Amino acid sequence: MIKLSANLSKKVPMPDVEFSSQSYSAGIEMEVGSAATHGDIREELRKLYALLEEAIDEQVGGIAGESGKHGSAVDGKEGPPSHPRQGIGRRPATEAQVRAIQAIARERGHSDENLRELIASRFGSGEPSELSVAEASSLIDTLKGDGKE
Repeated sequence: MIKLSANLSKKVPMPDVEFSSQSYSAGIEMEVGSAATHGDIREELRKLYALLEEAIDEQVGGIAGESGKHGSAVDGKEGPPSHPRQGIGRRPATEAQVRAIQAIARERGHSDENLRELIASRFGSGEPSELSVAEASSLIDTLKGDGKE
């Protein structure tokens, strides 16, 4: 068996306090079969890190919600998230990632509707722009790796 271990930490500035932040971290371990390929291991690690990022973002969002504050430690923007899935500290997919997803999907024969269905089935949203950086990266790898899913 191969043991995978993933740890993630985030520092979030404290509202209305200069030069101060709160730190959040999470870790997870899992085992994969010894016959796992390099690609299998990379995909499992991507999933683990995406899970950790979501868990930390939920925790940060819950604490921010309790204090009535909104904002993002990652992008520094004030105000509520631009999209319901874009929680506090959750980095949205970059424009380059969104364009890459659309281009690769077209190249692989996916219609716009098929792409939205694929995204919704894997991530719960329907548009590439609603994905996080980690989710977009995972989707790009999937689209490149095996074409239609």
